[in-house]
Amino acid sequence: MAVGERSYRIEVLAGGDPLRKERMTRDLRDALAELEGVQVEFAKADAIVPGSKSGALNDLALVVSSGAAAVMSRSFAEVLKTAIAEWCRKERRRKVRITRGDSEVEITGKPDARQEEIIREFVQNTGGDA
Repeated sequence: MAVGERSYRIEVLAGGDPLRKERMTRDLRDALAELEGVQVEFAKADAIVPGSKSGALNDLALVVSSGAAAVMSRSFAEVLKTAIAEWCRKERRRKVRITRGDSEVEITGKPDARQEEIIREFVQNTGGDA
């Protein structure tokens, strides 16, 4: 599955600690995989230039999309946002970036009112057809 029109790219932001990022990304992947009708897998790493310090751990991200048979009363974007917010609340320092097309939003373990509004706008703009 590639990041496309009907999917979201999910990246755990771990403050530059690649091992923490890998551990947390795997934990988030496991949490999202438990949702009914959700397909989640690791994003394909972009081409890495030989000799660069970038690598699979630095570029680690997930691609999430709704299954064809998923029937949900709320939009997929709302379900995804809620699941990620709940995962982030388990530890206040957690931070996740969700990207779809040109839109992106960050969810933290303790969002303020302004961040909540930005997240609501993101969900409305990326809407329930994923």
